[in-house]
Amino acid sequence: MTRASGSTSARSARPPDPQTLGVRTVEVWQAGLAQPATLVHELEATLSGDERDRAARLASSERWIVARAALRIVLAGHLEVHPSEIEFGAGPHGKPELVGAPVRFNLSHSGDLALIALTARAELGVDVERTSRRSSAVERTLTDGERATLDGRDRHTQLLRLWCRKEALAKASGGGLGWAPETFDTTAPGDYQLADLTLDAGYVGALAVEGGHAGISLHRVALLGRRG
Repeated sequence: MTRASGSTSARSARPPDPQTLGVRTVEVWQAGLAQPATLVHELEATLSGDERDRAARLASSERWIVARAALRIVLAGHLEVHPSEIEFGAGPHGKPELVGAPVRFNLSHSGDLALIALTARAELGVDVERTSRRSSAVERTLTDGERATLDGRDRHTQLLRLWCRKEALAKASGGGLGWAPETFDTTAPGDYQLADLTLDAGYVGALAVEGGHAGISLHRVALLGRRG
């Protein structure tokens, strides 16, 4: 798998070619969030002041810091800048976007895993969930079409996959805080492609991308601290 270097002292060791990012190609990067305190400290230095202030208010600040830094590292590889130079803005519905760049991205994290999805000039959303979480509440959000897809085999995992699809679709189409999950029917996603993702053991995930069929490539962020 392609890897992005997580070194905070240099740009990504082998940045992907920006020309490979197109509407028909989506990259999905996995990043492990359980990292040594020394590495978390290095990664925190790549964040903006606002991000560091937000992290300080969170109970699970270390994992949030690693997730945000991993996002910066992946984006920096495509833009060929240092991770700390990435500038975020807010698009429609407050969805984060890059200032002055056609790359679209989305971030999700759960437990010890983060997912980063990106492509060019197409809206997208991604979601990841731990399979150890409860799924009973998902039942109340299902449409008739979604309920018909349940076949009785590992209902718990199927429910979590449906939830991931709903979250991904909502994020791609602009749903946010206060969204009504029962109104998102993943069996009829309209102009969006939905795909389940094969992830590390103990996690399920899904991707939604605007437009027709898109190729999906899976990668892993290798978070590396300074050496020597």
